[in-house]
Amino acid sequence: MNPVCTLNRRILVIDDSPNILDDFQKILRPGGAFIPDMGPEFSQDLLDETFSHPVKEPFELNCVDNGMSGCDLVKQAKVQGSPFAVVFLDLRLLNGWDGIETVERIWDEDPGVQVVLCTAYPDFGWSEVLPRLGHRDQLLILRKPFDPIEVWQLSTALTMKWHWTQQARLRVQELEQIVTNRTGQLEKTNRRLEQDLLRRQAVEVQLAQVVRDLEERNLELSVVRDQALNEIHERERIEIILRHKTEELARSNRDLDQFASVAAHDLQEPIHSIQVFLDLLRVKYGSVMDEHGRGYLDRVKKAAGRMQQLIQSLLVYSRVDSQHTAEETLALRDIVDDILSDLGTRIEEFQAVVQVGDLPTIHGNAFQIRQLLQNLLGNALKFHQPGVPPVIHVSGKTIQDRRRTGSGKSGLLCQIEIHDQGIGIPAEQLDKIFGMFKRLHRKDEYEGTGIGLAVCKRIVDQCGGAISVRSKLGEGSTFIVTIPTRN
Repeated sequence: MNPVCTLNRRILVIDDSPNILDDFQKILRPGGAFIPDMGPEFSQDLLDETFSHPVKEPFELNCVDNGMSGCDLVKQAKVQGSPFAVVFLDLRLLNGWDGIETVERIWDEDPGVQVVLCTAYPDFGWSEVLPRLGHRDQLLILRKPFDPIEVWQLSTALTMKWHWTQQARLRVQELEQIVTNRTGQLEKTNRRLEQDLLRRQAVEVQLAQVVRDLEERNLELSVVRDQALNEIHERERIEIILRHKTEELARSNRDLDQFASVAAHDLQEPIHSIQVFLDLLRVKYGSVMDEHGRGYLDRVKKAAGRMQQLIQSLLVYSRVDSQHTAEETLALRDIVDDILSDLGTRIEEFQAVVQVGDLPTIHGNAFQIRQLLQNLLGNALKFHQPGVPPVIHVSGKTIQDRRRTGSGKSGLLCQIEIHDQGIGIPAEQLDKIFGMFKRLHRKDEYEGTGIGLAVCKRIVDQCGGAISVRSKLGEGSTFIVTIPTRN
């Protein structure tokens, strides 16, 4: 048994009176009620009340009638690792040592045991005990006759005191061990610090050399800084010139836009007149013309129609940059549905199948986005394989913008794919189709001006996006448009 981990309830009673020993047995061990008999030498009982033993764990009690036997038991218990917590002994033992000498001998064997001196002599006091035993907190005096409850409570309190005293002693030992270990660690740390100090001194010498090198480098950097300042001043001067040139270019562009509008209007007027007079000529004089004359008349009318279409396309191209209407939230699905509604006649004519998948919502210029999608869908309908109904699939998704931006943050891009199963595009022409007036077919094969994809490229560039195409001749094309979801 470890007396420190579990509560030590071992008590030794030393008294030369068998009756006293028997009373301690009845008090500290279960046994029911009793009226103690303290012997004929007393005129009254030491225990003059009936004591009912409380329902608690009993004490482990040993009793002897002389001091020498008691001291031997204390020594033996100490060696066995099961020491006594409390010793009750009579002050005036008749056999051998008296009570005070017995206490001295017991404390020589076990200094931690709690001692209670029992005496029935009223003239006995601390003045007789202290000169021999000294001031110790392990010593109490119990006057006879004593109350059984007092004996029980005293035993309980002293065993608890012994327990916590041992706990405190073990804790002090643990703390001393911790201090010893910590002292060893601190000594090791101190030695490491001394080594670090030596290394630091060596590093300081190196740093002093580095500082000298840095001072020399600073002189060189001062010269470079002066040169950089001169370059900055020169760049600022160039930027001022560039800003003025940009403003002049903007004015020139506005003038060109105005000129394009006026020119388109002025050019369309004679073309319209030509078409009107051609219609009058056919109506009034068509009957007197031969077949060759009417053929020439049709060719002139078609040329005038192409000229009018070309002027309108040029006007659209010139106005791409001038569309400064406010940006707004655009549901691409709604825009595509409107375009398909406008192209309904051609879709029915070609018996086309248009499949529209999920399309995101973006923030942009409604006119430009509609023009972009309308041109691409119109081309998908136009360049279908002869005799085969067009099948077109439109889809879109939002992707992460992996391009570097000034803020270092990446935004979101809207990627739109328009796939058809048309005639396709030769591989050598893929990088040329977005140029102005780039036609891959004769005018009598497919109508158009060759400006539609150039308009798409210009719109996408203005939005800060990109347009590309994947195609295989005879198997169809896929146009991929990538634009920011928010400009």
